[in-house]
Amino acid sequence: MPFVRISILAAVATAVLAACGGGGGDAAPADKYVGTWTKACEIDGRASASGELTLNKASDNSLTGSLTVRGFNNTTCAGTPGATRSAPAAVTIDGTGTAEGKTVDKVTAVLGDEAGKDIFLVEGNRLFESPENSPKDAQGYPTTLDLASAWTKR
Repeated sequence: MPFVRISILAAVATAVLAACGGGGGDAAPADKYVGTWTKACEIDGRASASGELTLNKASDNSLTGSLTVRGFNNTTCAGTPGATRSAPAAVTIDGTGTAEGKTVDKVTAVLGDEAGKDIFLVEGNRLFESPENSPKDAQGYPTTLDLASAWTKR
């Protein structure tokens, strides 16, 4: 059964604000990502999927955790999942950039044995990432955000 694109690479791939600099009271860039994030039902043809991403701070610029995706043989994410996939996750914040007029974090995300570059933006309790076919910059990071779809922090 096909999975809807819900991943750190695809999505967590990835959240955002500029890295704070300076004095002792500043938060580390990774702090805004710590917690459990959920992805609402996304539809792909006659199937759907939902996800849960848990991230823990490993250092000021890195996180580790897990991603679980549940795939359904319907378009409502209802009932028993037809498939469930869990994988370890890791995110390294490589720097900042801009997309859609907003400051984003450029990240390298690892999901299981797959790695990729993404951009993340956190606004309130929502985490945005790039759409699947976003153009890339010279360093390979996406240049657009999918502001219509977000992970929500629990």
